Amino acid sequence: MDNSQKIKWGIIGAGIIAGKMADALRISPNSQLYAVASQTPSKARMFADKYGIDKAYTYKEIVSSREIDVIYVATTHNFHFENAKLALEHGKHVLIEKPFTVNADEARELVRIAREKNLFLMEAIWVRFLPSLKLLKGKLKNHEIGEVKLFNVSFGGFVSPDYEKRLKDPLLAGGVTLDMGIYPISFVCYLLDELPIDIKSMTRFSDGGVDEISNYMFRFPSGCFANISTSFNLKMRNEAKIYGMKGFIEFPEFQAGEHFTIFKHLGTNNIKGTIEVIEKNHSNGFIYQVEEVTRCIREGKLESKIIPLNETIAIMEVMDKMRSEWGFKYPFE
Repeated sequence: MDNSQKIKWGIIGAGIIAGKMADALRISPNSQLYAVASQTPSKARMFADKYGIDKAYTYKEIVSSREIDVIYVATTHNFHFENAKLALEHGKHVLIEKPFTVNADEARELVRIAREKNLFLMEAIWVRFLPSLKLLKGKLKNHEIGEVKLFNVSFGGFVSPDYEKRLKDPLLAGGVTLDMGIYPISFVCYLLDELPIDIKSMTRFSDGGVDEISNYMFRFPSGCFANISTSFNLKMRNEAKIYGMKGFIEFPEFQAGEHFTIFKHLGTNNIKGTIEVIEKNHSNGFIYQVEEVTRCIREGKLESKIIPLNETIAIMEVMDKMRSEWGFKYPFE
């Protein structure tokens, strides 16, 4: 692909997340948002007018457009698989809002199609691309706190009315694990460059029949443990604490935070010093994943090293295993 040309994007879905992506694409120097599609034509037109987009399409029209290079799937979870499959089958590169799919079987099928057709495919775990998180990973890899032994992560809050229907409806693949729990799971796996080998979990179900408070405990090949708590119906401290043999790190608002503190010791209970670390992120953190997608497509890469497809599948398998243990299947599975 000619690197002087902008990558042309289409968005399937016209909700809140699609709007954040539209803003990111408007400020990206390497991208052009060409079209949006919705099952409701009037909704697509309103979205296009709001964000200055040329075309408001149906799903069939957007995947058939010869102008579009890559499709961003921003529909509710239950539609991710069919929307992404439609785009891939029409020869489009695809970025899928998290969770990639509802289960690992769907994920494997999308990866199979993308590889068969030599198309780029990625899950939009936007926080992985933030400068602050990349800096934190570098600190851990440089043994700033020695060998990492334990993560304690909490991530939750009362769901806002804008997101309530999507999170609480089993027919839309709602529940805290697919919507919010995936973030701390991915956070830990990214920082360790490992996948859990032992998985224990429990959940509390909402009146509507989806998981509303969930706890996960993982053990990784290195011996590191992770304890994760998440909820869409409980105000929690959104923070990560990472414990190593020579210190620990406190990362408040880890989801998109710009500040963390390193506490140093020499293998004793006495703190010898603290280091405050600040790394600024763009106000729209989606911009970094947009740049990764455009870079990969221009270089002919079919996946990103920052969130490789095999890891996306493996994390879906982790969530499948936990849901299976809870006896939790979606009506359409």
